[in-house]
Amino acid sequence: MTEANLTELRAGLLACRQMSRTGRSTEGLIEAQRLLVVARKLGDPGLTAACLTNIGWFCLQLGYADEGLASASEAKALYFETDNHDGQAFATAVYSWLLVELGLSDLGFTEADAAVQMARHTALPALLSFVLGCKGMALMMCRQDQLAYPLLEEALALAEKGNDPSTTAMTLVNMGFSVVSQAEFAEAAGHVEDGLRLRRKAMMFNDRAIDTARACGDLWNLRIALCNGAELAQGLGYREMARAFLDEWDSLPGTVGPRSRIHYLYTRGELLTAWGQLDEALAVCKEAVRLAANGANLDHRVNTLRRLSDVEAALGNHQGALEHYRAFHEAFVYQMGESTRRRAQVTEMQLENERLRLRADRLEEEASKDALTGIFNRRAFESHFERIQGEVFSFAILDIDHFKSVNDRFSHMTGDAVLQRLAGVLGAWGEPVSAYRLGGEEFALIVAGRGQVEAMPIMEAIRVALEQTLWSDLAPGLAITVSIGLVDSVQFAGRSVISEADRRLYAAKTQGRNRVVGGFDTEPVSLRA
Repeated sequence: MTEANLTELRAGLLACRQMSRTGRSTEGLIEAQRLLVVARKLGDPGLTAACLTNIGWFCLQLGYADEGLASASEAKALYFETDNHDGQAFATAVYSWLLVELGLSDLGFTEADAAVQMARHTALPALLSFVLGCKGMALMMCRQDQLAYPLLEEALALAEKGNDPSTTAMTLVNMGFSVVSQAEFAEAAGHVEDGLRLRRKAMMFNDRAIDTARACGDLWNLRIALCNGAELAQGLGYREMARAFLDEWDSLPGTVGPRSRIHYLYTRGELLTAWGQLDEALAVCKEAVRLAANGANLDHRVNTLRRLSDVEAALGNHQGALEHYRAFHEAFVYQMGESTRRRAQVTEMQLENERLRLRADRLEEEASKDALTGIFNRRAFESHFERIQGEVFSFAILDIDHFKSVNDRFSHMTGDAVLQRLAGVLGAWGEPVSAYRLGGEEFALIVAGRGQVEAMPIMEAIRVALEQTLWSDLAPGLAITVSIGLVDSVQFAGRSVISEADRRLYAAKTQGRNRVVGGFDTEPVSLRA
């Protein structure tokens, strides 16, 4: 893959972000799926995760929750592997919302809570706002509106601070919904005036959501707010306002998914029933039932059947009302069983992701270990060496003296056994020493946080320990010594640390071997001894 592919992918992801904020969900899903193919070929886990997160979000907007859940779950795992906390927080929040869409509100809350904990450490107010909104929504679905509302207030303040009108509109929609739930609770307790006051407050939030979504062109949030506004307006006696909201919904451009379409049909059916236009209400409710039957959202299926049964009863068609009520009851019972099945499916998905993560960790560990000795290899050394640039450390190259003669005199099998035993001593030394096999009989040692003066006694202790190690059990008469070249990052920087350590190793060889040479005892050396 070329730099042009990367440029195309990043530009495409930016375009997807814009589509998600302007209600172009169908177009965005197609583009995100196309980009995913490119990202997988590129082999970039971060960009692959970004594509999968977009797919999950578009699936949520359109109403394809099952498909979105799988994509968001994979995105979470990839972001975890790449240590991208912001991406992981966003993908986890999307995943939590999809769980709520599937009726698993308690699991959704758990995931949203984890996303909030990650996002609390971010410098991105818009991200934290979105994640807080998801947690607040999960709490609302668990009927915990008193806990949800403060989170939504914080989310709103952050979205406005971050100049993110799309997240602002979404949060205002959720705040209105939360206040309506509080109104219903107050009315059920007999506090009618409190209920009316709260409904007016919800209308205020929803009107702001409509204005904000209109201004930024966010058709997805605008459609939700218009439907909610129509229900609120009708409940407060503003019939013409309710009708105007639904007419505006009808006039909006673009293709909508089943989620938005069912919401609209359900709302229009409810209002037509209240207006006495029962024949129209019946047709609308039947269309809603048909769409909901093919979707994954069981709440839609149950609620549309209940609404259709109510319309049939209002028309005097008691047989039809009874049939649809029975269907509503069956759907409700099925919803309970399906919830259990989905819970098990989500658990299995999480377990599979954990298995894949553990396998990836194992493969990563295997790739960083030397096959013969079991200690870290050159690949791991290069990674560690790059990470500690700018820090204080000492670095040494250790080489086995006369190792070629060990192979020639005692056999290559004995030579391998020597390498394994020596690596065992080095690997067991512990902090602050990290040991690596560079290749052949050459090893690298990094002493973290120590300058050369402090590292010299450690290197000398390693030299003595290896000289005194029992070797003769591998082959009679076998003795092993090592030479070590030592340098630190105070004197040298970057790759010059390695070249200077190698030069000092040569000096140790020319000075008689079986010794440690640092910067205080070197002589000019041009050739390996």
